[in-house]
Amino acid sequence: MHYDHISFHTDEDWPAGLPESHAAHHMGFYYSWAVGQGLYSEAAARLPDFERLAAGTLSGAQFVLTRLNGGLDETCFNDAGRRFTAFYYADEDEGYGRFMEDYVNTLNTPALGSFYHTEDSAANQALLNLVFDAAWAQWQASLRGGEV
Repeated sequence: MHYDHISFHTDEDWPAGLPESHAAHHMGFYYSWAVGQGLYSEAAARLPDFERLAAGTLSGAQFVLTRLNGGLDETCFNDAGRRFTAFYYADEDEGYGRFMEDYVNTLNTPALGSFYHTEDSAANQALLNLVFDAAWAQWQASLRGGEV
């Protein structure tokens, strides 16, 4: 099961003149954060360039594009990562839930021209890490006994 994939975005009305690699920015920011939280699978940790991703010398978007075949699925995460991602992405309509709301609001994507006109930068990663940390903490607190 894919949580997200670039094809979910580029198959629609893609902004003219924008590289399709931008469809991986949001996934990359999220996955880079998840790796920092230890929410990745053992299989993902064995992929080439994983150490560069974990060290912050390769962006999450580049890792998603080159090593995860353009998407995030259950094989990318450990059990806690799968459960949190399913929760954070859960939505009745689009399937991106609170994650999408947090992403759009944090980077103010409506002011950029579209959801996809973001910069794959360390500054944006740092902003989103704070928001993802808060969502993670809230989710953990909501669990019975706080157990992940």
